[in-house]
Amino acid sequence: MGENFLNGSIPKGLFSLPDLSQVELQNNFLSGELPVSESVLVNLGQLSLSNNQLTGPLPATISKFSSVQKLLLDGNMFSGSIPGENGKLQQLSKIDFSHNNLSGEIAPEIIRCKLLTYVDLSRNQLSGEIPAEITDMHILNYLNLSHNELVGSIPTSIASMQSLMSLDFSYSNLLSLVSSDTSITHPFWGIRIFVDRIPYLDLFGEYIVV
Repeated sequence: MGENFLNGSIPKGLFSLPDLSQVELQNNFLSGELPVSESVLVNLGQLSLSNNQLTGPLPATISKFSSVQKLLLDGNMFSGSIPGENGKLQQLSKIDFSHNNLSGEIAPEIIRCKLLTYVDLSRNQLSGEIPAEITDMHILNYLNLSHNELVGSIPTSIASMQSLMSLDFSYSNLLSLVSSDTSITHPFWGIRIFVDRIPYLDLFGEYIVV
C-alpha cells in the first residue's frame, strides 16, 4: 500500500492482526503516532513507514516485533530518544531511522542485534558520543551517523570491523580519529568514507585532511 496518497492515522488494531507478516505503507501522508501496544500479536518481518508525517516518540513496544528483519521509519517527524529495547530485535538486519527529529544518545543496546548489516541514523539531533560497543557488530557493512550533534572521538576500534563498506560521520561535532595500534589489520581500503567537517582523520596510515 505504499505510494497511494493515504492519509490519516494508522489503525490502532493493525499490529494485532495475527497473520500480518509485512507492512509497506511508505511514501504516503500518514500522520499521528505509531500505535504499537503491549498486545501486539504479529510475526512481522518488515515494517516500512518511510516518508510519511508520523510524529511522537518511538514506542518501546517496538521490541514486541521479535521477528522483524527490516525496520524502516525514515523520513518522518519522530522525536525523543531511540528506545534501548530495540536491542531485543534479534532478527533485525536493517534499521533506518534517518531524517527524523530523534534526540538523545545512541543506545548501546543496539549491539545486541547481531544480524544488523545496515544502520542509518543520519539527519537527526542525536547527541553524546558514539558508543564504543558499536564496533562489536561484526557483520555491519553500512553505518551512517551523519548530520547529528555527536561529540567526542570516533572509536579507533571501528577499523577492526571487517565487513564495513560504507561509513559516514559527516556534519557532526566529532573530533579526529587517531590510532597507533599496530594490530589493526583492516585499514579501510575500498571503503566509502565521508567525514566532512571533522577537523582531521587518520585512517591508520591513510590521512585525510578536511
